[in-house]
Amino acid sequence: MQLQNGRRIGDGAPTFIIAEAGSNWRMGTPARDYAMGKALIEVAVEAGADAVKFQTYRPDTVYVENAGESDYLAEAGIKQNIREIFADLAMPYELVGRLAEYCQQQGILFMSSPFSVRDFEAVDPFVLIHKIASYEISHIRLLEAAAKSGKPLVLSTGASNHEDIRFAVNHFYQHGGRHLVLMQCTAKYPAPLDTLLLKVIPSLKEMYGVPVGLSDHSTDPVIGPVGAVALGASVIEKHYTLDKRLPGPDHAFALNPEELKRLVKAVRDMEQALGTAEKIVQNAEEELFHFARRTIQASQPIHKGDIMREGVNIDILRPGKQKPGLHPRFITDIEGKTAARDIPVGDGVQQGDYT
Repeated sequence: MQLQNGRRIGDGAPTFIIAEAGSNWRMGTPARDYAMGKALIEVAVEAGADAVKFQTYRPDTVYVENAGESDYLAEAGIKQNIREIFADLAMPYELVGRLAEYCQQQGILFMSSPFSVRDFEAVDPFVLIHKIASYEISHIRLLEAAAKSGKPLVLSTGASNHEDIRFAVNHFYQHGGRHLVLMQCTAKYPAPLDTLLLKVIPSLKEMYGVPVGLSDHSTDPVIGPVGAVALGASVIEKHYTLDKRLPGPDHAFALNPEELKRLVKAVRDMEQALGTAEKIVQNAEEELFHFARRTIQASQPIHKGDIMREGVNIDILRPGKQKPGLHPRFITDIEGKTAARDIPVGDGVQQGDYT
């Protein structure tokens, strides 16, 4: 999968790391909101993320009017009607464009998850790739809008089963969608490590034939992302904040700036460690390939005409700085043969050294 800026996502490409700012830009006034949004973008750039993602929604197009309180937010001390929370955290559409422009200036990709078709229309002009959140996987109108845009779609699968995912994937393709990334995700904030189910990643890849990533809600900055990359993830998404103590629903479980840096470095280190699937003698191994790998060496000085016998004047030894000999599989061929030259002690026995 290739974005319009030339960036590739999928096997063989570097892991695409999305720094999820979510609603953590909200500070209370338009000026402070924009300043926080800019600060979050700068943190993501410094950490080395590929994209910054915000969220764009309106309360009246997400929850029913009398939806009530969220238990998990109430446990965290946020005891408000969910519609009130969404109203407070709703990003003004004009801020979308301003943050997108700042991302462009900073050299990082801008993303924002829309939660309605109207939100989608506000976001679409500013993004090269769309993201639909887990709870919108059944929002057929949003899937249709994403498909018709012609842009790649990242689709989270938290609180979903294969029936839900299969329907969403098919619906996206049936309405013209072409490029899709599925994200393994656990709908829990924070998500305990034993709920991440990273082994789902290769099974999703095999089942749907698309790149798969991890949207990680755990508090650990490294374990989930690195494990996911080791299992074939192409995309990593993680919430972050400037300070976990700030008020709001997403700060407490988000990474701080230093943790975000650790995440990016750990993913890049894992990519290096994974390397290629081809099993070869690497350049880094050349010295010990010649120094320490066992070959057939002269264990005593051998004179031309001597009979060569294992345990007497030849043996399977590591050559060290001496010239390596033949692979030990030739030892039975050499046994009892006559030396065709003088072979100094330690020297490797070569083809043509015996008759």
